[in-house]
Amino acid sequence: SSSSAAPRLIGLGWPRTGTGSLCDAAEALKLGPCYHLRTLLHAGDEAWAPWEAAAASQGNRSRRAELAVLALRGHGSAADVPVAAFWKELLDAEALGMLHPNVLFVLPRRPADEWYASAEATVLAGWRQHANGDATPRSSHANRMGRLVWERLLKHNRSRLRLPEERHEVIAAYERHIREVLERAPPERLLRWGPEDGWAPLCDALGIPVPDEPFPWRNGRLSSFREEFGLQEGHLELALRCAALVLNLALPALCFWACCCRAGTGDVEAGDRGNKSD
Repeated sequence: SSSSAAPRLIGLGWPRTGTGSLCDAAEALKLGPCYHLRTLLHAGDEAWAPWEAAAASQGNRSRRAELAVLALRGHGSAADVPVAAFWKELLDAEALGMLHPNVLFVLPRRPADEWYASAEATVLAGWRQHANGDATPRSSHANRMGRLVWERLLKHNRSRLRLPEERHEVIAAYERHIREVLERAPPERLLRWGPEDGWAPLCDALGIPVPDEPFPWRNGRLSSFREEFGLQEGHLELALRCAALVLNLALPALCFWACCCRAGTGDVEAGDRGNKSD
């Protein structure tokens, strides 16, 4: 049936809450490919279509749920965004029998302050409004991230945040998300989990034996930048390598200039002493 082919595991946590580790773990458990923000980067703009249609289907609960499930077709698990931004639609899909009959929803345990400290410099960076304003054009991927993900999660329609001034607003939205998922998700289908918990809770909830391999705990800020801004694999690392190369080339020149300045200063001081002795 179509419901049995739907994801077996769905993470409802925001980015920077162990979503990459959860995806890697789900694939290691052979649940099938995991739908993650990086899936959209590889699939292209057309992969956003079901999410855009779901967001536009106002007042039609079952249609929104159907479109959210359609977006995840062919994947045995899902986590990160845009999945977390459509958590209501996915819980409705479970209630309407559109998901795997034993689907497991996973909600992270990461404290809000700890999450914000990690997210401010990574996934929230592109959503930030600098003090002097920011009119930098953004890619279609970044525009969709703003409209279909962050506006839904933060529950406002502004295209920028003032950070750190609005830190408390962002943290309140994060905590509200956790609270609302806990209130609406079926308790028997929900697991509170973090990567530090490892295999055991996940495998126990899924009824799967714990594998022998180490738990795939991912904690990379570079991957978060790539996914947020729609950079292709390797682009950010290439930019960093180029910056390091420029620094390596410039450093000897700076040292030579400093030595010349110091030598020139010494000559001037020696001249001054000679003049004084005359």
